[in-house]
Amino acid sequence: MSNILNAKKLTFKYFENSKRNVIENLDFSLEENKITILTGKSGCGKSTLAYILAGLYPRNCGFLTEGEVLFNGDVNIHELTPNKRVAYVSMMFQNPDLQFCMNNLRNELVFCLENIETPEKEMDEIINATAETIGITHLLERNFNNMSGGEKQKCALCCILVLKSKCIILDEAFANIDLESAKEIIQIIKGLNVTVLAIDHNVELWEGVYDNLVSLDGSVQKSFNYLPSKNEVGERVISTKGLIVNDIVYPDMEFEKGSLTAIIGKSGCGKTTFFKTLIGQHKYKGEINFLGKNFSKLRQNYIFSKCGIVFQNPVNQFLSLTVYEEIFFSVNQWCKDKDNSWKDARTLELLKIFELEKYKKYSPYLLSQGQQRRLAVLSMIAGEQEILLLDEPTYGQDYENICTIMNLLLEKAKNGLTIIFATHNEKVAHNFSHKIITIGEK
Repeated sequence: MSNILNAKKLTFKYFENSKRNVIENLDFSLEENKITILTGKSGCGKSTLAYILAGLYPRNCGFLTEGEVLFNGDVNIHELTPNKRVAYVSMMFQNPDLQFCMNNLRNELVFCLENIETPEKEMDEIINATAETIGITHLLERNFNNMSGGEKQKCALCCILVLKSKCIILDEAFANIDLESAKEIIQIIKGLNVTVLAIDHNVELWEGVYDNLVSLDGSVQKSFNYLPSKNEVGERVISTKGLIVNDIVYPDMEFEKGSLTAIIGKSGCGKTTFFKTLIGQHKYKGEINFLGKNFSKLRQNYIFSKCGIVFQNPVNQFLSLTVYEEIFFSVNQWCKDKDNSWKDARTLELLKIFELEKYKKYSPYLLSQGQQRRLAVLSMIAGEQEILLLDEPTYGQDYENICTIMNLLLEKAKNGLTIIFATHNEKVAHNFSHKIITIGEK
C-alpha cells in the first residue's frame, strides 16, 4: 500500500526568533486507507504536527523553517486554499468549541457544505444521513451552549465526515466521550475506507482497529497497575437530596472533607451541569447543603471563596498573558501575607512539578491542550479553597502526567481539600478516588 501523505524534514517553531524548535527535521508519512495512531508524552509536539499536516500551520501560526507536506506525491497542502484543502485533509480538534462557527449542528453542517460548494438541494439529505450515522440526529437543532463536551465532540466529528476528505486527522477526539460511545464511533471510522491519523494517549481504545502505531518521542501510554495510598476522610461538606437540574434527575449524593470523589456516566448525563449548579450557574429543584448552609441562600462571592473549578476547556478561564503570570496570580491571591520573593519561588516550584517551568514566558494559548489543562489545575490548587471541582482533569494527558496530577490532588486531600472530579477514564476513577458516583443510571 502506498503512502498518501508525506512530510519531509519538517522543522517548526512558534516564534521567529526562538532558539527552540517544537519539531525538528521530522519525516512522517501515512499509508492510504490505513488507521495510524500517533502517541507520545503530553507536549511532545503531536498536535503541532497534526496542525502542520492539516495545513493549518504555518498559515495561521508559527514558522515552518524547513520541509513540506505532499499529498499523493505532488499536491503541496500548504499551497491550497482552505476550501480546496479539505478535499484532501481535514482535522477534528481536541477542543470542539474552537471548531464551531454557528449556533447549532444543522447550521454548522450547512456552513461546512456551503464552503465546499455543495448544491443546496442535496444538503438536507447529506446532513440527516451523516447525523444518523453517528447517532446524533436529536442534536441537530440544539444550541452548542446546551451540550456536554462529549456531545460537542460527536458534532465536530459529524462536521468532519460531511466534508468527505481523503484523510482525517483526529486530535484526542474521544477524550470527553464515554467508552461505549467512543468504541461505536471508532467502528464507524473503521468502515469509512479513508486514511486516518488519530492522536490518542489511550492506545488500548484502538486495539484491533489500528494498522500502525507511531510514538513521536518513543513513549507509549501505560496501563494503571497500582492503587496509591489514600487518606481517611472527614465530615460531610456537600450533600444533595432530590436534586433536579434541567430535567436531569440526580441521585442523592454526599461529599466528605479530604476526599476525592469521581463522577462518571455517559456523555450528556449531566456531570458538567452538576458542577455548574454547584457554582450557582443553574437553577435547580431539591436541596443542596453546602458547608452546613442552605445553598439557595448563599451569595456568589461566598461560593467562589470556598469553591474553585477547572472547566473542560481551560482556555475559558485563563486570566494572564504568560504561564508564569497565571500561576503567580493565584499564589498572590491566596498568599497575600507572603513577600514577592516567596511568591516567585512558589510559582516556579509549582510550574516545575507539572513540567511547565520552561514554558513560563509562553502565552497559555500557545500550550498544547494537555499542558493547558495542567496549567488550569495548577492555578486552582495554588489557592486555599476548601472545595475543588475538576471537569476531566486528566483529559489529554499521558500516563506520567495523569499520575502527577492525581497524586498531587491526593496530597491536597490529605490536607483537607474536598475534590470532586468528572471523568470518562474509569481506570483513573478506580485508582485514585475514595468514592465513585455514577450519574444517569436508574
